[in-house]
Amino acid sequence: MEGQRLFRNYLAGAALALGVVLLASQILQLMYGGLSPADREPLYALIMNVYLASHLVGGFLGGYLVARVKGSDFVQVGAVVAVLAYVFEFVYNILVEGAWTDLYAALGLLIGGIVGAVFFKSRMDAAMPTVDKESDKPN
Repeated sequence: MEGQRLFRNYLAGAALALGVVLLASQILQLMYGGLSPADREPLYALIMNVYLASHLVGGFLGGYLVARVKGSDFVQVGAVVAVLAYVFEFVYNILVEGAWTDLYAALGLLIGGIVGAVFFKSRMDAAMPTVDKESDKPN
């Protein structure tokens, strides 16, 4: 029972990460999809940066929120969420878009997921009061 709940949490985090990526991808396609390749060339760096940033942000949000629920093994949480989100994105791109997903997307999700989970750990550690060893009273 606990394993099913944890798996559902991983799936929810991966779906959130994929949702951020798909939202950014669809917005980019609406804004710049109708341009000719010659007109799109000066905007290529901007488009790729937004695309990669969406992977980082999506991985960060998914890893952060699943780490809040799990509360331990933060690097593993971020990595599992990122891998599941990449698998979802890969399947979506093959079935719907008819294109392959690149390695930068996987790295962006992985880095974002791990950083998000570790960021939650650092916030949790900062919120915990420190105990003075000599007097056993919280500072």
